[in-house]
Amino acid sequence: METLEVHGPFSFRGENSIFDHQEAWVNGFYIWCVEVEPSYYRAYYVGEALDVASRHKTHLRDCLKGNYQAHCLDGLRQNQSILMHRPGDGMIPRFAHIDREEFNNDFIDSMHLFFAELPKTGDKKADKLLRCRYEAGIVRHIENAGLNVLNVGRISNWSGEPSQVQLETNGVKIEALSGELVSI
Repeated sequence: METLEVHGPFSFRGENSIFDHQEAWVNGFYIWCVEVEPSYYRAYYVGEALDVASRHKTHLRDCLKGNYQAHCLDGLRQNQSILMHRPGDGMIPRFAHIDREEFNNDFIDSMHLFFAELPKTGDKKADKLLRCRYEAGIVRHIENAGLNVLNVGRISNWSGEPSQVQLETNGVKIEALSGELVSI
């Protein structure tokens, strides 16, 4: 069994920005979380990237432009999915009184970012399959714990022998993940 260190929490901007940390410019998977209480986080989004920090530059731009759906932060902290913003439509009607730009900025500033580096083999297809395998395994693990993962890039099917990895988050806890054995 392998132990994998999950780094974080980082922010999109400001103090402790993911872009200011050299170790974030790596091949791996990432998890966006909301803080439920100090040092205790709940997953909101799971993704994978050839370069985690570069991918977050795209995420930041697209979130601020309103190109993503977004949910109520207080609802997320309570494991509830309350859609507030839909890409292309903006704020959904019952939340139309909320300024879209302000909402998107608050949403970005409330996300806590975690990531883990995965080894590169030099084979782009094999590296992508490994990242997707971790992404899918983490999402399934969270869902099997009865929690909501509201967004995920994609759930890929993979073949081969399943393995397990223990995720370590060093001093903070991500609900249903920290210290857990995750099947990948």
